[in-house]
Amino acid sequence: MEQADPIKPPLDGSPIGIDVGLKNFAILSNGFIYGNQNKSSRLQRIRKRFRRLQRKLSRQYRALKARKLKEGRSATDLNLAKTQLKVQRLYQRLTNIQIDYQNKIVATVVRTKPQWVALEDLNVSGMMKNRHLAKAIAQQGFYNLKVKLIAKCRQLGIPVHLTGRFEPTSKLCHNCGAKKVSLKLSERTYRCPNCHYTNDHDVNAVLNIRDTANFVLAY
Repeated sequence: MEQADPIKPPLDGSPIGIDVGLKNFAILSNGFIYGNQNKSSRLQRIRKRFRRLQRKLSRQYRALKARKLKEGRSATDLNLAKTQLKVQRLYQRLTNIQIDYQNKIVATVVRTKPQWVALEDLNVSGMMKNRHLAKAIAQQGFYNLKVKLIAKCRQLGIPVHLTGRFEPTSKLCHNCGAKKVSLKLSERTYRCPNCHYTNDHDVNAVLNIRDTANFVLAY
């Protein structure tokens, strides 16, 4: 079938860098900050209910297995199916909330028609090996945001720059380019020992992601 080529808008906006994390889900170089929605009271209530339903479902599975059933469906089997349906619906609700949140971020980025979009190529599988942060990282959905953003930018003709995962974007000073070796994760304010440049830790990192020269085109 024949399809008309999509109309690609002129890219006359400023470049945008995006940094993702756990404290804030996404920090944009144009000043927009999207918080971690998993820390909101709304999602915490939903996840608490989800965990309770999962424990209830597990107990019903064990009771059904221990009980010698005759042929046909029993009351225990019917209750198990009801609980299983509740778990599936609640899981779908959590998924839809995450998808909607990420779609709004992607729409905000491409609406400005940036000259390019810069992302950090995170090693998510390596980050998941930290057992203290694995659950929080899995709930964020970094990879899904990356896939959605690249697909939308490809549709509109916006270049996507992937910064190398070993690039020290957090330790470099955006003002003079000096590298601060002894930078702790607990230091939320970046202070350059060379030029005394001071800025938020995440803002300094996202500006370096936007302006880095060592990148790979995503497509």
